[in-house]
Amino acid sequence: MRRVWATVEFPPFPERPEIELFALLDPAREAGGDLYDFIPLGNNRLFMLMGDATGHGIGPALSATQVRAMLRVALRLQSSLDDAFTHINDQLCEDLPDDRFVTGFFGLLDAKSHTVRFHSGGQGPIMHYQSDMGEFDWHPATTFPLGYMPHSELDAPHTAALEPGDILGLISDGIYEYENEAGEQFGRRGVMRILDAHPDAGAQELVDLIMEAAREHGGTAPQADDITIVLARRLPE
Repeated sequence: MRRVWATVEFPPFPERPEIELFALLDPAREAGGDLYDFIPLGNNRLFMLMGDATGHGIGPALSATQVRAMLRVALRLQSSLDDAFTHINDQLCEDLPDDRFVTGFFGLLDAKSHTVRFHSGGQGPIMHYQSDMGEFDWHPATTFPLGYMPHSELDAPHTAALEPGDILGLISDGIYEYENEAGEQFGRRGVMRILDAHPDAGAQELVDLIMEAAREHGGTAPQADDITIVLARRLPE
């Protein structure tokens, strides 16, 4: 297996240990256009960023770095979720060429209410595994990608409520569209099979299992796209 150069595992909420996070980024080349970030905001809140800049190599990697940097500045200036998304989108419209954009999930995780309020610019599907029913809710993108066109009016953010055992999955198309030698994609079903078979597994174990299954599905076919997986899991009671 090729080396994965970015992972993260940490206790994001020492006072709320029932929430666990794990993330992994595996670029298809030395430099990739995928990105993620976790930004603690205090009061048991955490900003979650995940995205994908069009293309591969240095250019998309710079776009990804720009989005992450702009978001951190916006949050230091105490921008709201809506304002951060709108202003970063509009700035990218000025900075990026017409054929370039960045898909982006901007989410605010509240560990007290166990909710995630989010905008998803072209990034989807967003997976919500509902543990009590063993079912999956697949959220589509809520609006167009960042940098595609200026926002005149932004819809209210969507909300995902995490019940005990639930998982919110931000998974890039590098997993869903991972093809084998016959051109068959790993797809949502590949992800669902892992969670169905391991409903009590932790976030890190699930990420490892998804990656292993995607590699096995691909066989000798090369990895064609960057891979990012971010899982937020509320522990079962």
